[in-house]
Amino acid sequence: MQPITYKLNPGRSAFSTYYLDVASFTDDVLVRSRNTVMPIAESYTDFLKESRLEDYRTVEEYVYELLNLGVLWRSYGNTALAVQIAPFSTMAHLGEWRKTHPRLKPAIDFLRGILLSFFLVPIPCRRTDYAPQELADIERLVTWLEATGDFREDAFRYIRLLAYLSMFSAEEFSKTMKTILTFADWFEDESTLRMGGYTPNVDGFVERNLRSYRWRIDRFTCLRSRTEYHLSMIGTEIMNRAHREEFDSCGRKTVLAPGCMRARSERECKGVKSPKGIRCAGCESRCHINQLREMGVRDGFDVMIIPHSADLSQWSAKPGNEPMGVVGVACLSVLVQGGWELKRNNVPAQCVLLNQCGCKSHWHEEGFPTEIDLRALKQIVVPSNPPSLTYPFKIRIF
Repeated sequence: MQPITYKLNPGRSAFSTYYLDVASFTDDVLVRSRNTVMPIAESYTDFLKESRLEDYRTVEEYVYELLNLGVLWRSYGNTALAVQIAPFSTMAHLGEWRKTHPRLKPAIDFLRGILLSFFLVPIPCRRTDYAPQELADIERLVTWLEATGDFREDAFRYIRLLAYLSMFSAEEFSKTMKTILTFADWFEDESTLRMGGYTPNVDGFVERNLRSYRWRIDRFTCLRSRTEYHLSMIGTEIMNRAHREEFDSCGRKTVLAPGCMRARSERECKGVKSPKGIRCAGCESRCHINQLREMGVRDGFDVMIIPHSADLSQWSAKPGNEPMGVVGVACLSVLVQGGWELKRNNVPAQCVLLNQCGCKSHWHEEGFPTEIDLRALKQIVVPSNPPSLTYPFKIRIF
């Protein structure tokens, strides 16, 4: 079966191909950043340290955030600046309400789909070939990102960056943005060469579905560019490296798996519901969730099925309790955003990608069970299996 958009195991296991390739490519991206955006990232971390705006992160994470900003500007800058008026605050709150009021989710999503397409996409999304002229352009992009809901975590990350950029003169701002966009342009070309074999059908899927996704709430999740897929690949790799030590220190670990991994439909699944999700009951031997459950029984971790829009703050440790390490499993379109949300809620986390997307809700008319590479998961979650990949970079904190 041809992949819908991406596939991490086209012919061979993802563990022996994709995970080696993404580690190597991430190393090269970070090498390239040394004389481009790395100095900006280091200056930004100094600013955050002095202003005490957030807990320490690694410099490599800020390199990724700058690269992400460049790619998002190229992808959505035109569209964001074309919006003249929109209920930004209401739309941002609707994205939060759908998590806190799950019974109202269908109605909220219907309303958001209409508002999103009517207000936030006044022109077709096309590549933004020019650089932002002033800080207000980035502010408008960040406001737009938050209102979409799909880029809410991205917007949270850039609120502090706006404060940093506000100190720049017009000349300094222009020079900084040019550096970021030049790096993003290099990444766009290089990532297609290095990682494009895993994303063969992204462009075709977007072209075929522009009309059918117009009023859907998941239009930005499902219609991302090929470069955004590649960006999520290295984003996941960088965050896993940065947070590995904190995750390993946790005595308890839980894998948060999406419902699309089940062999049975949601109605047929015998899983036991709980406030945090659904616990597998082992009703189907061929079910990928059941395979995870059996692996967890052997190797000492728990498994929970959670919906795509779950509130991840509930995994934050209560005062006096030991933090739980969480492994988030999702497709390329949403995994980085989930990782950022877990980090924002002080949850020690790692991420494992679905080998391909295939859920009925977003990607496929009939849907089919998705899967992950179990060796890649075991390398992360089982203490006796330390990472076999060696990295030339020592993760730094400022």
